[in-house]
Formats: sequence, structure tokens, C-alpha cells
Amino acid sequence: MTTSGPSDEELLASVAELWELADPPPADLADGVLARLAVEDLEHELLVLVESDGLAGVRHTEGTAEDQETGSWSLEYAGPDLRAYLRVTEVEDHTRLDGWVVPARAMTVELRPEDGTVQRVPLDEFGRFAFSSVSVGAHRLGFLDDEPGARLRITPPIWI
Repeated sequence: MTTSGPSDEELLASVAELWELADPPPADLADGVLARLAVEDLEHELLVLVESDGLAGVRHTEGTAEDQETGSWSLEYAGPDLRAYLRVTEVEDHTRLDGWVVPARAMTVELRPEDGTVQRVPLDEFGRFAFSSVSVGAHRLGFLDDEPGARLRITPPIWI
């Protein structure tokens, strides 16, 4: 006779309840994070992460041997005048970050890892861009219109 124990969901709920009792998050955590982001990004316009699951296939052709993907995920960011769709893909021994900006325009995309180095690529005529090899760690993406005095739009940190 086999008896079944609690389901995975029940076990995870129990663990969450335990941590909530043992080490609850501070009541002002969300407000503190938002305040910190506002102070850090005064000179930038912070893009907002948007829930999205329909981005599979960004700059991707099904079944090509050259991609040999082992995993990928998609993100969508929104600002008042643009949307940025990103896909992060593990390809063999490196990570690729690509995507597109809507509406397409003359713009430079910056990849900003924690170490302070900046990689820049221009958008193509369709608003697409790619960074073929991205290091592991926290990164931000910056979007800057190619016109004098343009304000940098930047994502919150993304862990790759």
C-alpha cells in the first residue's frame, strides 16, 4: 500500500509560511526599493518591466543548427515613448542578448554590466539589436536616441 504525502505546492506553501514567520520582509521594503531606484536614476528615465510571455522567436529561426539554444527567456520593458523587447539565450558556451525597440528609430543601445564597462550597438532600420556574448552578472540596458540632449532610458538591473 502506497500513501502519498503532501504535494509540491503544499510543501512550498509550508516553507513560505515558515519563512514568513521566521524572517518576514520589512513592512517598508517595497517603498524603500522604489525610493532607492528613484535616487539612483535621477538622470535617467527608468523603464518598467512588463509581464510578457509572447516573445519566443525574437530574431530566431526555428531549427537552425547555428543557434543550438539550451535555454532562453524574454523580457519586455515599457517607457512613455517606447517598448523594448529582449530575449536572453544560452547558446553553447555563451549568452546572447537580443531584441527590438518599438517604434524603430535612430538609437543606440548600451549594455552596462556592474563593472562599469559599456558596450554600444546601434538599432538597425527595424529597431533590432544584439549583443552576441554577454558576461554573467547584473546588467542594465540603456536606450539613447541619436539626437543632441536626448535623455537615457535605462532598465532596472537584469541578472544574466
